[in-house]
Amino acid sequence: MMSGVERVKEFLRPLVDSRDWDFCVIWKLGDDPSRFIEWVGCCCSGSYIDNNIKHENVEEEEEEERQKMMSSICRDEHNKHHIRTLACEALSRFPLFIPLYPGIHGEVVMSKSPKWLVNSGPGSKQDIFRTRVLVPVRDGLVELFSFIMKPVDESVVDVIISRCNAFFEPFPEQTLPCLVMNKEEDVMMQDIVDVIATKENFKSKNLHSERKRRERLNQRIYALRAIVPVITKMNKNGTLSDAVDYINELLVEKQNLEDELSGINEVECRAEEEGAISNPKAELNKKVNNEVNLEVHETGEGDFFIRVTQEHKRDGFKRLIEAVDSCGLEIIHVSFTRLDLRVMTILIVKANKDGTALGDLRDLLFKNLMITSVAESL
Repeated sequence: MMSGVERVKEFLRPLVDSRDWDFCVIWKLGDDPSRFIEWVGCCCSGSYIDNNIKHENVEEEEEEERQKMMSSICRDEHNKHHIRTLACEALSRFPLFIPLYPGIHGEVVMSKSPKWLVNSGPGSKQDIFRTRVLVPVRDGLVELFSFIMKPVDESVVDVIISRCNAFFEPFPEQTLPCLVMNKEEDVMMQDIVDVIATKENFKSKNLHSERKRRERLNQRIYALRAIVPVITKMNKNGTLSDAVDYINELLVEKQNLEDELSGINEVECRAEEEGAISNPKAELNKKVNNEVNLEVHETGEGDFFIRVTQEHKRDGFKRLIEAVDSCGLEIIHVSFTRLDLRVMTILIVKANKDGTALGDLRDLLFKNLMITSVAESL
């Protein structure tokens, strides 16, 4: 019985034999799908070239045979041939295992989206492929390589995905070959086959649902590993244990920060109370702090420099911006400085209307500031 991998290779081989692609590689996910992929097969166009070579004379043929005996064999197991092309040499340099992270293979496996890569620059010895296509399939990955540039062809990718995924689907009717052979000979045996086939189809649906459930679970495990900074073990139990430890650390840090913040608030309140008792002029200072100092200078035609010094209050900056906006001014630059309970805000503004007088602008801005302050106090 032909396995799923062999069926995939038989499907991909015409793409290579027709010289549309130079070679292809088939990968499967390793025992831990989040860590690496494993080489399971390939198809090489070098076999086509090897089978079509014509020797000019017997002496050259004998010399060629001697060289073949000394040379290495290509990794294409279906059509065994000697390494004599760039495709054969490229296949010989591929490792048996490739880590998923970091790299393009991990991106394709995680996103389940194919990638069509075209290299238009000069190729090096390690990167001589003009076109490289990575296609995610069920439980694995298919790579196509060409030494010439090829435009994106989504139909090729769609056909590879649909056919390769179908090859890896379960085939319940093939699990009982002896019953299938005898079904024409015995009516009773045919009934047995029908009953077993129904059970197998039901089982296949359950297997498909279980596979999808595990895929969703694996995706969530991968996302959890990306968030947790320290992973001690790559299995699921280790990942969950590390995530629980990380959450507990965050809760402890949160509690420490809350305790520190509450301590700072208590110290500030105590300092204010002690200052009010020890300083009888605190009320007078408070009145002074409530004063608003406003300076307006004209720096150019329609451009003004505004400096506002006032007590630091909640939403004070917001009220200042609203007052400036109500005067029809466009803010170009703003900065502020705080010292104790006083804050100084510097604004560079531009008048939206021509002919704005300096004195009128100062009076209007001061009036709007007072209105917003009174409204806030009420």
